Amino acid sequence: MATKKRRAADQLAPCKFCGSEIPQSSIRCRQCSEIVNDEFYRERAQRTRSRINYASWVAYIFGLGALLVFRPVGLVSIAAGLLLSILYYAIPVEPPASKNNPRPRLSLWQRIKQQVKLERVSIPIPRFPKRKIVFIGTPLIAAIVGYSANVILLQQPMNAVLRENAAFNGMEVSAHYQYYMVPDVVVYDLRTIGVRQTPIDVHTAFLEFAKKVRDKRYQRVDLSYRGTTKFSIDGASFHKLGDEYANRNFDYVLYKFPRLFHRVGAPAPAPSSSMSDRDALLQFHRQWYGDDHLTRTVAEGM
Repeated sequence: MATKKRRAADQLAPCKFCGSEIPQSSIRCRQCSEIVNDEFYRERAQRTRSRINYASWVAYIFGLGALLVFRPVGLVSIAAGLLLSILYYAIPVEPPASKNNPRPRLSLWQRIKQQVKLERVSIPIPRFPKRKIVFIGTPLIAAIVGYSANVILLQQPMNAVLRENAAFNGMEVSAHYQYYMVPDVVVYDLRTIGVRQTPIDVHTAFLEFAKKVRDKRYQRVDLSYRGTTKFSIDGASFHKLGDEYANRNFDYVLYKFPRLFHRVGAPAPAPSSSMSDRDALLQFHRQWYGDDHLTRTVAEGM
């Protein structure tokens, strides 16, 4: 086979433009530089455009997925897909015209239609037996959907709260479903507190989150600090907190707030009925995050 190809390449034929002897497999004449094999040129352009089109779709799909996890990577990937799409349309589908090889005159609309014609993208999918698809594909899809639901329904509203108020700069909160898969239980995990944060800032951030998601119904909301659950509140009380804060009932969301929560995983008692509202609020914040040596000064500032 290789010998036949070499023999075919060695055979000469006259150029149809200048008459000089050139190999039959030539695409362009070495003497007059004219393209002598239009069909090969078109096929090569089609292959190149197909590869670029495939790469652009991969970049778009990856970018959309990355937006849910790390937005800068997603934006860069989508921008790369856009540049590849521009390159796709910029590659000519027909050989260029010349003095010796004029092309038929086409209207502007015909040229645009010819140039922007999309190539079909075929993405190869590995063949698996049906059982493997069920055992591998189902958990994978469930994990992607579950993680996306956590990010879109809980973490994005929480991030919006932290961005909207400069007093929350430096504070980091992870809001997600319990075990990232139990939709009836929400975990509000305070991860980091900035050196300028005061307890009222921490308190307000939680109330803003409750207001953001008050239209949704949960069975329970757990209040954690760095992965350790400290308090728990039932869904109805959490919903009422969001409503009362939206209605600017600050007496309720400040001083009735600690009595709505139940202490979790520690022998320390919940606020008693004889304790003043202010002392109950101070005790609540100390029990939530004030025992940590990095935040003790914040808790003592109350």
